[in-house]
Amino acid sequence: MGLEKLLYLQGVGAEFIDCFGNNVQIQPRDRNGILQSMCSSDCMVDEVKNNSEQAITYDNESSLAGLSDNYIQERIYELDAAPWTLPLQGFQWSYVDNPTTEFYLPANFKGKIRVEICLENGEKFHYQVNLLQMRIVGDYAIDGIQYLKYLHQLNHVINAPIGLGYHAISASFEFDGFSNRFHGQLMIAPREAFTQSVATGSSWGLSTQLYSLQSEKQWGIGDFGDLLSLIDLAAQKGADFILLNPLHALDLPENVSPYSPSDRRRLNPLYIHIDTVEEYSAIKKLFDNDIWNKKKAELARVELLDYNVVYEIKFEIFQLLYQQFLIVNKTSNTERYQQFTQFKQEQGDALIQYVTHQQDHYDKLSKDAHYEYNREYKDIEFLCYLQFVASEQLILCQLTAKSIGMPIGLVRDMAVGASPTGSEVTANTQYFCIDANIGAPPDPFAPQGQNWGLTPFDPIKIAQHRFEHFIDLIRSNMQSCGGLRIDHVMGLLRLWWWPKQQGLGNGAYVYYPLDTLLAILCLESQREQCILIGEDLGIVPPEIRDNLSKAKIFSNELFYFSKHHQGFTEPHLYKSHSLMMLANHDVPTLTAWWHEQDIELRHQLNLYEIEQNYLDAKTLRYQEKQQLISLLKQQQLIAEQTDLQNIIFNQLIIAWLRLSASGCSSLFSVQVDDLVDEPTPINIPGTWKEYPNWRRRLSVTQEQLALDSTVSERLETVNNTRRKQVPTMSCKSPRTVNDL
Repeated sequence: MGLEKLLYLQGVGAEFIDCFGNNVQIQPRDRNGILQSMCSSDCMVDEVKNNSEQAITYDNESSLAGLSDNYIQERIYELDAAPWTLPLQGFQWSYVDNPTTEFYLPANFKGKIRVEICLENGEKFHYQVNLLQMRIVGDYAIDGIQYLKYLHQLNHVINAPIGLGYHAISASFEFDGFSNRFHGQLMIAPREAFTQSVATGSSWGLSTQLYSLQSEKQWGIGDFGDLLSLIDLAAQKGADFILLNPLHALDLPENVSPYSPSDRRRLNPLYIHIDTVEEYSAIKKLFDNDIWNKKKAELARVELLDYNVVYEIKFEIFQLLYQQFLIVNKTSNTERYQQFTQFKQEQGDALIQYVTHQQDHYDKLSKDAHYEYNREYKDIEFLCYLQFVASEQLILCQLTAKSIGMPIGLVRDMAVGASPTGSEVTANTQYFCIDANIGAPPDPFAPQGQNWGLTPFDPIKIAQHRFEHFIDLIRSNMQSCGGLRIDHVMGLLRLWWWPKQQGLGNGAYVYYPLDTLLAILCLESQREQCILIGEDLGIVPPEIRDNLSKAKIFSNELFYFSKHHQGFTEPHLYKSHSLMMLANHDVPTLTAWWHEQDIELRHQLNLYEIEQNYLDAKTLRYQEKQQLISLLKQQQLIAEQTDLQNIIFNQLIIAWLRLSASGCSSLFSVQVDDLVDEPTPINIPGTWKEYPNWRRRLSVTQEQLALDSTVSERLETVNNTRRKQVPTMSCKSPRTVNDL
């Protein structure tokens, strides 16, 4: 019973519903292995965290080669009983329309409670609490002493509204001549996320992998200058937003996946557009020669990003920009240098953690490479400067998008976890379980399960640290955008953990404080006026869908997966409060899907275990293509006599765009890749060495994109379809070709 209770308190799940609707029991060995992983990296959490002026500590000297009965009991006491002995918790929250505070007191307490609430704006409220004014909502007996949990309605004692925010609360408890004072944080949150910038049923945008964009002015990788060009094109065609891949800092040049970042709070400096850096005008003559022109031309010709070469060239230029920055600004302490200084102060520890980690990273690269990295690459100020410039350019992109009429502007993407060797994890181990990885349980598509190699938040640790890192993470990813997509949003409720240590089993689900994390997301969303999109593709527990809906967080649908037993879902049945993506980075492009190039590619890469799987995939695809044609006919978007053999591909794409864009989803997006018929994927899930994931560039430049009549026709098709769409809430029937 003791072990089972500890598993429950630590959030280690016992069962789940798989993709077939079956109830799967997680084996005790696997659950215990995850518990072992949690406790070995935690070793008796070191706090109920300096909440009181009288420190309360616990023994944290245990060495967990195994979980002894003594450790289990101590840990249960720490997680289950000890919080009841703290009259005021370190972190509590309530909704703004029903503000409350909680107190934990012995049943025999008859003394006085004096409370002070200091709002974020400095305003203070003082009041005395009468026990009769509070409601008992829980009780717990510890060593013969009964403790009661009281809930107090703040609007009973404070007439002024308690606004949204993270407020300081302290309380003194006076009883029998003794007085103790405790301190904590009171979060007041909205019930819903921000949604006002979304025009119901008509908003649409483009999605792209920023690094894949090509242009005549870039240095081998899509950058913020290319993003400005795409913003201009999208706005001209009526788009409301551009959805980007995660812009997180990576451990470059060897780690290139935007979903395996070094630090989710920092930007990838390779996205800096060199020509528009303020210092570039003074040194641009240095690059007007055959050597640099040849380098730029060579970078422009490659189909796959060569991160090593791009990294070397851009950082060499960055170094020259930084030297010019110092020459012009440091000694004179110019306004620009003051802005740089202010940026460093505002970014605080997160910036210092990242640049310090990068110093060590460059030292390692120097040892592993055939040449010595320039010492400037390891200069903390140089690395801060790159973050400063990247931030400047991203801000400009969002301001430009808004100023030319895009209601939402940029929509950023946040990865579900971070690399175990990156700056975010190594500098903040107090929030993470460093002995486990995030992934997915075994299923028919991945019989061995998926291990993504990312380090998970520890649900106990983040709660005990007042969710500080989670808040910082959300805030940093809501900067310079009008929307945030949260990858694998199911992680707010549960994540599948794999133990790093061999012999500790095959993993289990670990559960998180969903209500609290959603409340934080809604608070930050309202403050930044940033819509939220939860990527809820795959096995999604009903608790997630229900809670996301209540919080007005948009669901994320994908056309390929939006199906019922008869085929693809009709447009009027799309989820109203959702983003419908025609395709994304993890699935085939439209042209690859239609021409079955994705199946052939997987076959060439030997990704089908047996030949029959390949043949089955071909058969299924033929059926799906027939289903698509049937749906297009049903919606009167193609002629009745059309079949697979005689349809013209561009006509198919136009009809396909009309079909999906006419749906009831509040948001709709189409990939830039599908505007230009890219045949190869950005990423093939489950591959690493077999395919060059995250390196494929677009086959056309931004300049060509803007002049392409086919691209223009497709964008106008989407815009006309969305703008003629009826409001989502009254969308009861599909549109026809005559309506469009």
